[in-house]
Amino acid sequence: MMRLSPRWLAIVLLAGMSGCGTPAQQTVSGGASMRIADAALASGSPTVALQVLEATLKTEPNNAEALLRQGKAQLMLGNTAAAEASFRKAVAANGTLVEAQVSLGKLLLDRNPADAEPIFAAVVAKDPANFAAANNLGVSRDLQGKHSQAQLAYRQALTTSPDLTSARQNLALSLAVSGRASEGVTILSEIASTGVGGRKARDNLAVALVLAGETAQANQVLREELSASDAEKAIDGYRALRMPGAP
Repeated sequence: MMRLSPRWLAIVLLAGMSGCGTPAQQTVSGGASMRIADAALASGSPTVALQVLEATLKTEPNNAEALLRQGKAQLMLGNTAAAEASFRKAVAANGTLVEAQVSLGKLLLDRNPADAEPIFAAVVAKDPANFAAANNLGVSRDLQGKHSQAQLAYRQALTTSPDLTSARQNLALSLAVSGRASEGVTILSEIASTGVGGRKARDNLAVALVLAGETAQANQVLREELSASDAEKAIDGYRALRMPGAP
């Protein structure tokens, strides 16, 4: 069975943070400060949101809604460590706040998928119809090499949302890297032919084609947008997805 380097797999999988299906449902604001913070975040002003939330958290340090928004603002400013701490506090303060759980899981996904997996699994266990969480659960498993389990999660997401392109692409890639490349090529060919997935779908199709040994076809797909030299470089990169010693 072909094994894929987790570092490269993270690049090609469509995790929630890069446009996976529908985002977690926004929570309802619980007061003027929450509404102001929401408006600031929506307008791209995280610093303003933090200033507003600071006053709330001084008097209500365990306000999960405020902590959630604080984490979002910190993430927008690139302070991932602070955002993680805020999301963890929000989850600790209110274990039923799904958006805080999903936000924490997404933050952990690239760095530590093993920690992200139980977070998404808990959300899906409570709400099997949460297709975004199921899709992210699949990604967290794929990044750990748990391809069969990942495929189950993607299929669960697609049961709820059959047209979820990100889950279909992730399923196809998971099949491709787990020794079923031809199945992955079939799915990605269908997606690419509709134009729904855009360039990402065509790039993923090229990945699956290379993994299936169809290098000439992969080159043809890539040449639609790349020069001959750039297409060859991309194919070399896709070949490198194979871990040392893999057949």
